[in-house]
Amino acid sequence: MLAPKSDFIGLQDGRTHLATGGQPPLLTAHRAAFEAYAADKADGAAGYQRHWQVGMQAKERLAALTGLPAADHALIGSASEGIARALSAIDWRPGDNVVVSALDYASGRHSMLRLGQLGVEPRIVPGRGWRIEPADLLAACDARTRAVYVSQVTSLTGQRVDVAALAAGLPQGTMLIVDASHALGVVPVDGRLADVTVSSCYKYLCATQMGVLAWNRARRPDFEPLAVGWCSGTDTADHSAYLPHPDARRAQAGNSNHLDVYLLKASLDYLAGYGIPAIAAHVEGLATRLHDGLAARGLEMITPQPAAERAGNVAFAHPDNAAIVARAAAARIHLWDGQGRVRCSLHLFNDTADVDRLLGWLEAEGVR
Repeated sequence: MLAPKSDFIGLQDGRTHLATGGQPPLLTAHRAAFEAYAADKADGAAGYQRHWQVGMQAKERLAALTGLPAADHALIGSASEGIARALSAIDWRPGDNVVVSALDYASGRHSMLRLGQLGVEPRIVPGRGWRIEPADLLAACDARTRAVYVSQVTSLTGQRVDVAALAAGLPQGTMLIVDASHALGVVPVDGRLADVTVSSCYKYLCATQMGVLAWNRARRPDFEPLAVGWCSGTDTADHSAYLPHPDARRAQAGNSNHLDVYLLKASLDYLAGYGIPAIAAHVEGLATRLHDGLAARGLEMITPQPAAERAGNVAFAHPDNAAIVARAAAARIHLWDGQGRVRCSLHLFNDTADVDRLLGWLEAEGVR
């Protein structure tokens, strides 16, 4: 393993945790982070100011992961909220269209479908089997395409989409929204490719249910979300106009959930101690071992085999996916089901013993 299981709450009792794509265990270091938050919470105005200082420290850690300035990260409630913030910044006109894969995450698809009520055409692009092809998304775009949503790593299959190819081929002015929820913390993420990058924090960032939004102001200098609050900007002296902050605070309507931010900062500190290149290499080796072992059982693999096309998720299609995951949980092996597939997720606390235990259990259960 890369990271000791003893650094994580709940991994010392013999369980095999292969469900990071759903949610991983918390760190033992989160206990100290909670105590720090509680102490600051009790310290009145000075403690409140420290909440924001910890938030800025978290943004600095995020900047090292995305390649964007720390100030251009917003700490928000969820990745779904980030998608909504991004789409609210577009001045929609009847006849506009938006593009998303039918295989991509529901938050992106639902946001695009909802725009249909504004006269915007949602173009839902079929997958090629279980695959999302950037070329198919680009073929659906035209001069009236205002936004494209794509997950860098899909939650359905674990496919790692070529975001660079998609970004390079988009029509001028089309907003590219990249969801990095299954990428950030386990493989490199380049926020400079997209207009807006969003991510949940309770998956590979090993934190809790909050979100981040990274704004690429070089690609989208006029990003002004519609939903705002006291935190988003200021008003003029005569109170006649609203002026957004020059940085990504314009996407934060009010207070971040400061307790979640303390926990996120602890997670980011921990991941930085290993570095994304080391984490990605570790997970790549385990994912190859797992993929090969599952394929050898004759299971229908829906995660691509080449390492460049996957990250931490390895999935196979199966009609009994829910029953398999429930039986595995009874054996203290945590997986994820849904949408006709079983998903196994690997992170820095996993090791070859975890992979081999799952493969042995599948053999013993006769899963084919």
